[in-house]
Amino acid sequence: MNVRYFDEFKWAEDNGGTAWNFRDASGEDAAEVVLCDPDSKMWRFLINVPPRYCFNGSPPAGLVHNAAAAKKVCELILSYTILTR
Repeated sequence: MNVRYFDEFKWAEDNGGTAWNFRDASGEDAAEVVLCDPDSKMWRFLINVPPRYCFNGSPPAGLVHNAAAAKKVCELILSYTILTR
């Protein structure tokens, strides 16, 4: 397994602010945050981790009320799984 460092990744805005991807310089995405329901302002996050960190074959995912919270949850999960600070 390659050691990946947290500072190699940055949040990149897509679709005019309705989607964010946590990607490195080569374009590999470690996580994505997408606006699911504009009326209730629910944001879905999905984290791309190896199968050993998945639960019942599903990667970590969830819904939160704002993009900033979703990004922080993604960063926290990534820092405890596949990224080194």
